[in-house]
Amino acid sequence: MTGATFITHVQVKLNRLDTAAYEDVRPEEVIFFANDALKSLTLGFDLGYYSQLVDRQLLDVYLAGLHKVQPELVVTGNEVALPVTVLKVKGLEAFVVKGTESGWVDTRRQTNEEVPNRESNPFLNSFPDMPNWRLIGGKIKFDAVGFNCTKVRYDYLATPTVITEGSTLTYPFMPELEDKTVILILENLEARRVQTQPAVTKS
Repeated sequence: MTGATFITHVQVKLNRLDTAAYEDVRPEEVIFFANDALKSLTLGFDLGYYSQLVDRQLLDVYLAGLHKVQPELVVTGNEVALPVTVLKVKGLEAFVVKGTESGWVDTRRQTNEEVPNRESNPFLNSFPDMPNWRLIGGKIKFDAVGFNCTKVRYDYLATPTVITEGSTLTYPFMPELEDKTVILILENLEARRVQTQPAVTKS
């Protein structure tokens, strides 16, 4: 299937819902949401969320093609930038230096949410044998006090190839991609309509 055919399929599904409401959805909008849908589905498949109608072996081949290994990267000031091709960091090791001791250790990812009593919670503390890291502004940043992280190596899920009108699409989950694209378009259109509704007072 080409990208142009994919656009037609999505537009047909939208028109079946309500021709008058969705007839003005442009091809570039379909492509935009298709790429978001592809990323979302890829992340879900990586976590094991997939329809029984999807061929699991073909899906595994698809995911294997996106699984990459990053050689060692130098960390400066306990932070390192991620390439834009990274969709999801799967596993990450850090080379920790503390005094005269050093070595590769596993790490633990922390959310960027404020957690009450983070500093006093031993399960959330960052230690030399298991340093914490956060993803902030496209950078891996380590919580390192009393030690330094000087290098990292990791494996990751790469961002899928961008869909265009001229693309040849051979994903083993084409119906799911079409449906997810339709859902994202509908959510976006309905959200815009709600925002443009006049305010109603109860006076």
